[in-house]
Amino acid sequence: MDYERLGKFIKKKRKEKGWTQEEFANITGLSRQTLSKIESGVVARITIIHMETILRHLGYDICIVPHNIFEKEEPFMCKEDLEWEEY
Repeated sequence: MDYERLGKFIKKKRKEKGWTQEEFANITGLSRQTLSKIESGVVARITIIHMETILRHLGYDICIVPHNIFEKEEPFMCKEDLEWEEY
């Protein structure tokens, strides 16, 4: 998973909602420091539950797609990937 790309996506969507990190941290139940680390891509250990909470408050859902990183086949795509590709 590309945590830096995911963090940029979360940060952009949070700002589009007009929320500061402190406000969004309170909404999601995370600390501001943890949210900051997620947005900068330095937190690689976050539960799916926390990620789902973050994304749902931003109007998104999680799409988990199995992909064998050892084979050269393209992964399945979620319809949301169209927007995700810009990050």
